[in-house]
Amino acid sequence: MKHPLLTIAMMTAIAPFAVAQSDSPAYSQCMQTAQSTLDMNNCNGAEIERQDARLNSAYKKAIAALEPAQQTQLRDAQRLWIKYRDANCKLYFSLTGGTIDQLNGAGCVLDMTKARADELLKLAEPA
Repeated sequence: MKHPLLTIAMMTAIAPFAVAQSDSPAYSQCMQTAQSTLDMNNCNGAEIERQDARLNSAYKKAIAALEPAQQTQLRDAQRLWIKYRDANCKLYFSLTGGTIDQLNGAGCVLDMTKARADELLKLAEPA
């Protein structure tokens, strides 16, 4: 770690925002009891898996609610969105060169995945 005080300050600053309302109760509990960056990374990894499953479920619901031409558009958009999310968050995994990058990168993936799942669920709602 190049700048431990900076890392601690950044973690303290982002901690209140690390657990959003749409996070699972398991994630909230995990983050509250995390004792280290490794623990927090493990919490993020588990929550990313949960939110990815939620994203896949939302995608299936959205596809089922759309007409065939719209389904094709959504498939194309989803493929591009995944590429964008991965490219966008890749930056956060390498910004400082410190261990905080893992938290920042995972946080990016987590936030974008949750937001996309919410967006897809809205598409699945009746008009």
